[in-house]
Amino acid sequence: MSQTPKQTRMFTCVLAALLTMAGWAPALEAQRKDADKVLALGDFYLKNNDVTDAADRYYKQVIASAPGTRQAGLAQYNRGSYWHKKFYILRERKGTNTRNEQSALIEAEGQYYDFVDKFADRTNTIDLLADASYNLALVYLQRNNRAYAVGWLNRMLNGATDRDPQIYVYRVVWSSNPADVIDRTVDAKGLTMFTRDAISSGLSVDQVISQVKQWCRRQ
Repeated sequence: MSQTPKQTRMFTCVLAALLTMAGWAPALEAQRKDADKVLALGDFYLKNNDVTDAADRYYKQVIASAPGTRQAGLAQYNRGSYWHKKFYILRERKGTNTRNEQSALIEAEGQYYDFVDKFADRTNTIDLLADASYNLALVYLQRNNRAYAVGWLNRMLNGATDRDPQIYVYRVVWSSNPADVIDRTVDAKGLTMFTRDAISSGLSVDQVISQVKQWCRRQ
């Protein structure tokens, strides 16, 4: 059966779209590889305890150059990790809560929240949803906002722990002490409930973290 003019136009449009997509594929692959390289640079500075904000700059570059990709989601999660880690590094080095330390903690709060709110669903990084949510609760706790910490943990139990049922714990919070390394994956719901109850019991921040470490080691 011969094609009608409408069918011909539709075939032409589909063919053009396929050809365009074929042309885009190499460009998208190149974009992904470039994002991987920049992400690796950020990770290098993060893992080496650098606090010059170089890691954050590289992560922002990934987000800007490869929006909507998994690499962008990983970069956003790691922005939260960087600022959270920076707080503890500065506190250990200086021994007091300085303005720079508190600024790092505030920044960590914003970056973790943005990951949960804007990135996890859109960048195929749901596997980090519970991790980011839990770390955000720890930031609220460290800022002495217990009501927010408990509220956020309750929110996790109503959503994040079902969608992302496991949390990887290398350390509960950063420390230079090798004895603080946990290095295991734990049940997200169990960790969330235990931490919520520890906070609600009135323990200090350091006591809560100590109890959480013990709980993780028992898993």
